[in-house]
Amino acid sequence: MTQDYLVQLLRAYWFAPPVALWRAVELRAAAKLSYGRPLLDLGCGDGLIGQVLFAPQGQVDVGLDPWVSQLRQAAKSGAYRHVDRGLGDALPYLADHFSTVFSNSVLEHIPDVKPVIREVARVLGPNGHFVFTVPSDAFRQNLDGYVRWLQVEDPERAEAYASTVDERLEHCHYHTVDEWGALLSDAGMTLVRAEHYMPREAERFWDRMNERYGVGRRRSAWRILVSPRLQPLGYQGLLRRIVVKHLSQRWRPYYEMNVRPGTKGGGLLIVAQGKE
Repeated sequence: MTQDYLVQLLRAYWFAPPVALWRAVELRAAAKLSYGRPLLDLGCGDGLIGQVLFAPQGQVDVGLDPWVSQLRQAAKSGAYRHVDRGLGDALPYLADHFSTVFSNSVLEHIPDVKPVIREVARVLGPNGHFVFTVPSDAFRQNLDGYVRWLQVEDPERAEAYASTVDERLEHCHYHTVDEWGALLSDAGMTLVRAEHYMPREAERFWDRMNERYGVGRRRSAWRILVSPRLQPLGYQGLLRRIVVKHLSQRWRPYYEMNVRPGTKGGGLLIVAQGKE
């Protein structure tokens, strides 16, 4: 039975529904693959993505992240046999240790990914796989705000809008498939699969919903409504159920939308194979 990632992620991110939509589309793409064990979740965060994606196959062998508070949550999630604190450019593992290294929406936040990719290549066993998701080189151009400014022939404001999103999301780069292939090759790995997800129409919708739900803003009516400080009032449980029920239906076409041939989605799933 195919998992309904949209429902699962809306339950977790009901307070920020657009985050749930992007993550759900991401996992829908990643779930098409098989993952050999032992498995390292590189940049596991609070463990939610690892729990949702891998729980049906059992615990992830290791989760690694630099942030203690995130690791504590990952450990409590039950998704991991073990969690470690560390950085991607200095992995605390022996060579040839893992069959798979998985990383979800992490590499785009690292200014220089070369040392990280070299470390992944080192810890992968023979014919192991490095699977990761990142925003694609089409991400900025697929933003609704970017498209709308271009439609009124104002490329400067389009670029300014995209730069604002870059800053909010802390994105450092958007490599093309060929650029990722070269980076992987330099580390001794071979790119074996590259798949776009999040079609332009879906990303434009996601971008509009970020505005509607105040994602990235310090204050908005929605952010006040879902503030943890108001939890004692008791209405947020009902609000969560309403969000999950209605948005899982209304947003489903965007969740299930596929990237049309010959076009680029805003997200990119990469699979690389290590040394033989």
